[in-house]
Amino acid sequence: MVKSFIPHLVFGVLAVLGVSLVNAEDPYLYFTWTVTYGTRSILGVPQQVILINGQFPGPKLDVVTNNNIILNLMNKLDQPFLMTWNGIKQRKNSWQDGVLGTNCPIPPNSNYTYKFQAKDQIGSYTYFPSTLMHRAAGGFGALNIIHRSGDPNPLCKP
Repeated sequence: MVKSFIPHLVFGVLAVLGVSLVNAEDPYLYFTWTVTYGTRSILGVPQQVILINGQFPGPKLDVVTNNNIILNLMNKLDQPFLMTWNGIKQRKNSWQDGVLGTNCPIPPNSNYTYKFQAKDQIGSYTYFPSTLMHRAAGGFGALNIIHRSGDPNPLCKP
């Protein structure tokens, strides 16, 4: 009886240890951005700029490679607005890139949900408007993609 109990005990302990070692990360990141005008003194003179969630520059996105980014962008400007994700590979979803001609601009007081994956990329990228003179007025920011916790870092240490 004791001999038949020991394998079950060992198996049970191994099962508990195996479950406790599993580390899963949520592959989906959800963001909601509201694009508005605001006044900032960037060069010491008050001027109208484009804000994202009241920030200039816009919010920094810190994601992990292979994360799926779901970003609902609400355009509260009085002009059409379009965001591009510079350097992000748009595999099988080029319509999410935000380049004029690939996407239609988001009309005033409307929203659009960008859905893309930071697939097998590591590094620092940018996002910015791709319509009219919006690039000069703001609405830009950083998109940082880091490697997954279980993967070795392919970049050399400085």
